[in-house]
Amino acid sequence: MVPLARRLLLRNRGGFLVTTAGVAATVSLLLFLFAVHAGVKDGSTRYVRTAGVDVWIAQKGSDNILKSSSFLPASLAERVRRMDGVRAASPLVRVIAKGEVRGRLTSTLFLFGFDPQTRLGAPANAPEMRPGEIVLDEAFARKYALRVGDAISIQRRTFRIAGLSEGTNALVSQFGFVRFDDGAAILGLKDTASFIVVRGALRETLPGYDVFTNDEFVRRHEEEMDSGVLPVFAAAAIFGAAVGGFIVALMLYSSALERRDDYATLKALGAGHAYLLRLVIAQALLVTLAGCIAGALFTAAITPLLLRLVPAIALRYSPMFALMLPAALFIGAIAAAAPLRVLRRIYPGEVFRA
Repeated sequence: MVPLARRLLLRNRGGFLVTTAGVAATVSLLLFLFAVHAGVKDGSTRYVRTAGVDVWIAQKGSDNILKSSSFLPASLAERVRRMDGVRAASPLVRVIAKGEVRGRLTSTLFLFGFDPQTRLGAPANAPEMRPGEIVLDEAFARKYALRVGDAISIQRRTFRIAGLSEGTNALVSQFGFVRFDDGAAILGLKDTASFIVVRGALRETLPGYDVFTNDEFVRRHEEEMDSGVLPVFAAAAIFGAAVGGFIVALMLYSSALERRDDYATLKALGAGHAYLLRLVIAQALLVTLAGCIAGALFTAAITPLLLRLVPAIALRYSPMFALMLPAALFIGAIAAAAPLRVLRRIYPGEVFRA
């Protein structure tokens, strides 16, 4: 079955190569879309997951650091420190601002100011920071050709880059980190924080504020990303899968028309309609498999170039992407229905036509 299906496919090498390229392009597109979604989701939540915070206190109605505003009195941290079960508490300020590098404005930064004493809310592996120093997301630094020791100006304040952070790229914006006093100076509001971050357990209630464990806070961020970004990527993925299915269906339909005499010969030799159907499905699976392999190899080859050309792209490939192969084969098998009508109308006697 498979050798015969392969021979039928390779009789029209041009059509086989074009179809394989079309499937490969579709697979590459889907891999890219899912990798961007996974990268953005990771970049939007990794900071929250690794900031060393056990409890987040926010203004009522604010449940994430990306798409909600929160303003609290920074002095609330003193009150929280005295609560039972709390080992440390400090204010964390968030400022959305643009920087200036070599005389030109940068893209928007989500700037977080943390307490250098408790280091609650500091990014993973952040160095000890002095006043006037900043830690920048590595993708942001690559985008503007910045290195440790270079300077960046934010609202007429010059900051020396003390380090680079990983996993802090939310695609539409990257994160930066400064000391709380520097962040408060940029915000321009006294005794104001965005969140109170806590290490330990908060056993008392805080009426008028929202209190989240770190796991709850991470889950809120994931829900926010899934509700805002996932539907767009899902729609694009469905459209791409449909295009790939139509490409395979068109190839199989054209092949059935071109190889009509071959199918008539098979019927004359006793092949039933079920056998021909299995033969067409085998061709669909072979061309889809070839396209998946080519698409995966192309994606692996082009990813480093994409990251170099567009540093702000956040790509994260997951082992779950292996599920794309059976999904693609399933779509290819469905596409085998396209030439069924042609196969039904082929008669064994056609092989004896002059």
